[in-house]
Amino acid sequence: MIDLKKIKEDTEVDSVIIADKNGNVIDALDTKHDTNIALMVETAFSMCDDMIKDLLNGDLDQLMAKSSKGFLIANRIKSDSIILVVSKKMSKLGLLLKYMSSLEK
Repeated sequence: MIDLKKIKEDTEVDSVIIADKNGNVIDALDTKHDTNIALMVETAFSMCDDMIKDLLNGDLDQLMAKSSKGFLIANRIKSDSIILVVSKKMSKLGLLLKYMSSLEK
């Protein structure tokens, strides 16, 4: 099991959610409305995965989105769940990309 407190401690993210392939929350830390967010991230990940399959004949490993207030990164972990991290610290983007790629798949 992935330790969300350790992720937050190591990377200083604002919140972390793990959702299953149906958008159900498996675990969450410092997130309001985690059920809604889990459903949205699963939907976005599924839609982008379909687009990657159509355009590149591959599978989506990671989804990133950036706004003027911060960014989010979602990674598939194992075959049946997705982890989402949210950060307002743009300076942590490189660290988070490396960290997220190192998580168990």
